[in-house]
Parts: sequence; structure tokens; C-alpha cells
Amino acid sequence: MPIYIYRGGPGRSPQNPLIRFLVSLAILAGVVALGIFLLPVIGVMALIVLGIVAVVVIGGMIYRWLYGDPWQQAREEQNGVEINPSFRRSESRQEAKSMPSRLRTRFRRDEKIEDAVVVEETKKSPSDQSH
Repeated sequence: MPIYIYRGGPGRSPQNPLIRFLVSLAILAGVVALGIFLLPVIGVMALIVLGIVAVVVIGGMIYRWLYGDPWQQAREEQNGVEINPSFRRSESRQEAKSMPSRLRTRFRRDEKIEDAVVVEETKKSPSDQSH
């Protein structure tokens, strides 16, 4: 003869504690089985994430090996450091080849530049500013 436990409240039917225990065990077993069956899927997802991290790290190492430290390059550009300080011009402007005569007539540099007028700036004394 089954044992029923009556719980209070309207609309609640009597419940058998043995059936409730077996149902709880079945649900717990289902959750554990689902976790066990999903372990390979979770493992594959973890391997994919680790593979992506490894590709980014190895790619960054190769980039630094080929092109140098990008943070150092940015600091040099910000500070105005020359990229290639050993580079010098091979010939100065005076030693450059002269322009051919046919081009010299086309591009003339014979303009006269007038001297600029020098204007002196005077400072006002505090007594002049009172007006």
C-alpha cells in the first residue's frame, strides 16, 4: 500500500515520497549524463579557443621579428626621432647638375625680391596705459 503525504494548500494533490525521490534521481542522472555527453563538445570549443589564442601569439611574435616593436615605433614617431639617421644626401644643392638651357628659359628664377621694411615694436609704459 503506497504512502501519500498531503501538502497543505488548495489544489494540491497527495504525493508519494518514493515517487518524488525517484523522479529527483532521474532528473539528477539526466543532468549528469548531459554533462558527460557534452564534455567532448566543450573540449572541442576549448581547443578552438586555445588554437585562436596560439595563432594570435605566434603571429605577433613573427610580426615583431619582421617589423620590430610597434610600440617603440609609435614612440619614435611621436618624439620625432629619425627613422634612418645614417642616411645622408649624396650630393649637396651646389653640386647638383645644372638645368639644361631649354628648361632654364622655361623656368626662370630671375625675379627680384625687394627688401623688407624693418618695423620696431615699442612697449608701452604703465603710465601710458592709464588713458
